Formats: sequence, C-alpha cells, structure tokens
Amino acid sequence: MSTTPATKDALFYDMTRDFPLIVRGEGIYLYDDAGNRYIDAAAGAYNVTLGHGRKRIAAAMAEQAETLAFAFSAYYLNQPALDLAERIAAVAPGDLNNVYFVCGGSEAVETATKIARHYHVQRGNGSKHLVISRWRGYHGTTLGAMSVSGSAIMRKLSAPLLAGFPHIEPCHPYRCNYAGCEGTCNLTCARELERAILYAGPENVSAFIAEPVVQSGIAAGVPPPDYFPLIREICDKYDVLFIADEVVTGFGRTGKYFAMEHWGVEPDLAVFGKGASGGYSPLGGVVFQDAIYDCFAESGEVPVHIHTYVNYPISARVGLEVLDIIEEENLLDHVTEIGDYLLRRARELDKHPMIGDVRGMGLILGFELVKDKQTKEPFEVSEKIGKRLRDILLERGLSVVTSGGSIDGVTGDSLQLSPPFIITRNDVDEMIAIIDAGLGQLESELSL
Repeated sequence: MSTTPATKDALFYDMTRDFPLIVRGEGIYLYDDAGNRYIDAAAGAYNVTLGHGRKRIAAAMAEQAETLAFAFSAYYLNQPALDLAERIAAVAPGDLNNVYFVCGGSEAVETATKIARHYHVQRGNGSKHLVISRWRGYHGTTLGAMSVSGSAIMRKLSAPLLAGFPHIEPCHPYRCNYAGCEGTCNLTCARELERAILYAGPENVSAFIAEPVVQSGIAAGVPPPDYFPLIREICDKYDVLFIADEVVTGFGRTGKYFAMEHWGVEPDLAVFGKGASGGYSPLGGVVFQDAIYDCFAESGEVPVHIHTYVNYPISARVGLEVLDIIEEENLLDHVTEIGDYLLRRARELDKHPMIGDVRGMGLILGFELVKDKQTKEPFEVSEKIGKRLRDILLERGLSVVTSGGSIDGVTGDSLQLSPPFIITRNDVDEMIAIIDAGLGQLESELSL
C-alpha cells in the first residue's frame, strides 16, 4: 500500500499516520498512486452514494459552471436552486415543502436551530432558545452544531466555547442504562425528553434534534417502531419543534428519501447533506414545514442568516442530477433489497468472539466490538481496537469507518459500513469475506 507522510504543508486529520494517496475513483472503488484498489465501504464520508466517477454528473457541473457558476443569493435567484427546491419538496414527506440550501451538514444544523428560534420569536415566545439533543448523537463540528452534538471526545477541547444545551440518553437497547430495558427498548429513553423539557421549562425549549439512525456515535443505532411517534407526541405537547438530522440518512441511504418515513413521523424541520450531492459538490440544507414558512411570510421577517454559497448553482445542478439518477436506476428499492442482504451476511460474523452486536437499516450497518461477548465488556481505549481493525482491513483492500465512544462517549469500539448504493451481492460477499479474515487476524493478535 502506497502512503504519503503528513507534512507541515497540510493539516491532516491524523498527524501520526501516513495516508494512501488516492488518485482515482471509479464505481465503488478507490485507487492509490501505486495502483492498489480499495472497496470504498464508507462511501467517502457516507456521501458518495452513487459511486465514484459519474461522468454524467461531471458533465452537468461543467455545463453549469460555463453557464452560471455563482449568483449571490442575498441579491439574486438562480434556476437550478429553484428547481432543486421544488424537487426536494416533492419527495419530502407531508408539509415539508420549503428549502434553505447551504454547503453541508454542520451549516444546515445551525440553520435549522436558527429557524426554530426565529419561528418562536415571531410567535411571541421569545424565551424559547434551548435545543435538546442526545448523548452520542453527532450533528457537526462547528461550534453551534457541536453544542447539540453528544460526542464527549469531540466536545472535550471546545467545551468552554459551546452553548449549554441539555442532552438526554439515546435509544441504544444493546447498551441501555435504564432498568427494565434488558435489550428491548421500553421507551424510557424517549420519555426522558419530557423530563428534560420540564426541567428546563417548556417556555425555554425551542427544539429537539435527533438522527433517525445514529451512525457515528452508536454505529447504526436503529430505534424501535414506537420511539419516534412518542418523541413527536412529546414535542407537540410542549410546542417544541422536532428537527430530524438526516445528513447521513437522507436521500436514499435507508431505502427512503428521508429515513423518518420508516416511522411515519413528520418532523418540523429535516436537515440534509452528504447524499444530496452524492459527494460531487458541497451541498446541504434544511427542508421545513409550511407552518414555519407561513409564519415568516406573515411577518415579512426571515432569520438573519446568510453564507456566501447559499443556493450555489453548481451544487444545485448536481443535486438535480442525483435525484434523476436515484429515480432512473430505481436505487431506493435496490438499497432496501441489498441492505437486507448485507445485514443477513453481516450477522454471519457473529461467530467471531469480538462481535457483540450487529445492527442496521438499509445501507447503514454497525458492528459493536467487545472484549467479552457474554458480559459485553469493551476493550480498553488504549488498545485502539478500531484503528487497528481499520488498518488491517485497508491493507486487505477494504476502506471502512471505525470509531470509539459508543458506550459512554469515550469507551466502546465499532465498525461501520455505509457503501455506495450501487453495490451488488458479489460486492457484499467480498466485503464480508474481507471483514471475516480481518477479524480473525485481529483476534489472533489479541489471543481471543
């Protein structure tokens, strides 16, 4: 495997390791400068949903750049952004008909929290400002987005700069801290939202934000059927807006355009990013209910919130191509079918002593790694199990995401798969075979 050492010329995510120099992507594969091939089972950062090297998208980008590359949205409209907003409203559930475009997930989260705040102010509820979220939830790395994120590791350094928003326990049956759950959710975690609202004062709580399926913090944490309906009921009871963070799950990753459709629950706002552009151009945004739009229209005031690349024409044009491809190639049905197959094959790896739990929905899959299968004892943080497994799999030609902190934000290791939507059964079989061999290698090193 060819690698390029970190240098003082560029700030790398991990300055203690050397990185492969990727020079080309095609389909589900990445190629480095030495010709080594890697299956991109992480789809970049969950965002390369349609695969690498789509010439059709590249051509659309070039054409748009030649026609109109930029028009500042504070002064002008542009047709690609108008067309994409209409298309997203058409596939979003219920009354989610209004779109604000930004460049990515973190910006979108902050936009959603500002929209929620402004909505309450316009309705005479000016004290509503707190956003409740869940521990181990991930919503971005800007200060506002990190304030509602629940990763102890990521929050640690920036903690003095973060807003003091409340957090509640996530839905995580395999690691539930509540008595009576015993691996089957009894919704105590959902009811904690009501207690948090009452403790903070309903007059002070603006919104609740949650990922439909928690990827980074829990590794494919899928709640039971009754979880989000109860969350919706609690939010309605106290005039709290529900923000669904669909940055990872949106635009097809779970087999629906928006994952909240699986629970039949309509949020007040849905945040999107990543798959909206398939990884070809920075694109994110918020789609929100008519009632919020109507409130702004009635007063004539909108949140004071603008970025340079809001409604960026090139990104919007890419978004239109992505939606066309999803429809033309029937990718939502394919994700559902191939996701079921991936989960079935992944559960065969339960034979390994370090696989504690396998879970997922669509093409979001998580393995929880444990030192003791019976007691669920985690590995010590110092053992760096996730990093070691990722390096082993990369050497074998499989690029994955591994992370720590799935138990309490610090301890707990996991392996995550979120491949491009275009994978086949043969691709799944190859991925599972590589993981099988990689787990065996690591277990041998650990004498498990």
